[in-house]
Amino acid sequence: MKKFGLLIIVLYLSVFANLNSQLYVGGGINYALPQSEFSDNNKDAIGINLQIDYRQYCKLWLGLRIDYTDFEPLTDTTVFYYSNITMLSPQIKYAPFTEGCYDNKFIPYLVGQLNISSISGTDNLSKIGLGAGMGIGFAYNFKIFDKCWMIELNSIYTYPNTIERAKDRSSISLINSAITLSVGL
Repeated sequence: MKKFGLLIIVLYLSVFANLNSQLYVGGGINYALPQSEFSDNNKDAIGINLQIDYRQYCKLWLGLRIDYTDFEPLTDTTVFYYSNITMLSPQIKYAPFTEGCYDNKFIPYLVGQLNISSISGTDNLSKIGLGAGMGIGFAYNFKIFDKCWMIELNSIYTYPNTIERAKDRSSISLINSAITLSVGL
């Protein structure tokens, strides 16, 4: 049994070392633009994002993104509004128009997400939601300090609670635009 456990640890470490060379971590700033009914009660807002991407394949990147945004009401009344949103989003980025992903390269891509969200409002309904998003982005990769870096600008149309939400809560949508800087580990 000890040999089996040691084998698992060695395999895990060798896979992790291989993943680590293609793992990018980063963070940035979001601009959230509420849409439809969401825009009737909330102002545009600035938030933050953190992301981890596995970029072993040139045209296909798998990742996880966390977004957090605080919102303010549209007016100073006691009307219902959403106060903040946190989204945990497994995502996939696909760069169909790129041949080779090397340093100093401009890369357009498509992005799709599944959103697990916590949306706080002035109601007492459940915050948890499940939704999806799709969008486009542009990345530029470069080298500094012997590390691979990437700066990205993307815009994602997101429905963070369209699949599952509290019974009496409406589905919301927003355009979530971000600029993110990441570094390869």
